[in-house]
Amino acid sequence: MFTDKQHEANRESWNNAVVAHNSHKLDQDKFFREKGSTLYKEEKDLLGSLIGLKVCHLQCNAGQDTLSLVTKLGAENPVGVDISDTAIEFAQKLSKESGIPATFIRSDVFAYFEIAEPEQFDVVFVSYGAVNWLSSMKTWAQGIHKILKPGGRLCLVEFHPVAYMFDEHQVQSYPYSSSGSPIVEDGVSDYVALSATPDGELHPNLKYTEGIKDFCNTAPTYSFCWGLGDILGALADTHLHMIHFKEYPYSNFYKFYSNMTPERVEEGTRWHPVGHNVPLMFSIAFKKHRK
Repeated sequence: MFTDKQHEANRESWNNAVVAHNSHKLDQDKFFREKGSTLYKEEKDLLGSLIGLKVCHLQCNAGQDTLSLVTKLGAENPVGVDISDTAIEFAQKLSKESGIPATFIRSDVFAYFEIAEPEQFDVVFVSYGAVNWLSSMKTWAQGIHKILKPGGRLCLVEFHPVAYMFDEHQVQSYPYSSSGSPIVEDGVSDYVALSATPDGELHPNLKYTEGIKDFCNTAPTYSFCWGLGDILGALADTHLHMIHFKEYPYSNFYKFYSNMTPERVEEGTRWHPVGHNVPLMFSIAFKKHRK
């Protein structure tokens, strides 16, 4: 059983990590003022134009992708929700200083579902390293169903459960699905530094800087391995219906394994595994039935 204490441990770990992550990103307010974007092709194609739509970005981290929904896809004042205090504080500051309007809410995603008004969003967006922090697929899926308008869509671009089975040396160290049991690990890493490339560019016109060196996060984490059956099944059980599913043999931005090779694409860095071709990301879209 996942406890409030474990949620709070994750919150503390992310509070620490967000500071390190953003220490490596140079002049982010300028980047967004100039209509920069951290979104990759996979999520841009899945989301499409967001002009005139009400959008919620769950587990939005420090808000960079949320603001990119505005600069790249035309969203108007999207709502971003995240458990981390430092992430939301940074996102609010970045929104103000860049002049890109968005509303950011500090909340555990499950607590947000409890207080959120039903049927208010046309699109719910979730991306990259979010699902593995969820203690209940059922509660998550029901919450998304609650806040979507009839005819609304969930758009998810996420790292693949198969990718999470292996450690940095590509040795299998984790289950495909932990069936709802938490996995206790060290604190959230400085994956921004670990995924940096020699050209010093995170995204076009967003430069990498050294920032905090040798980051060590002492706050442990409690995460989950959810298989595709866990995720798709929970969404289907709410009577959302699937309209898109795709797998990808590469990883956007995040370097999973130490021997991966980088590819420069239009939006930033894409990482490819050495050796076997395995799925490293997937994307899905589910739609809520109209009444």
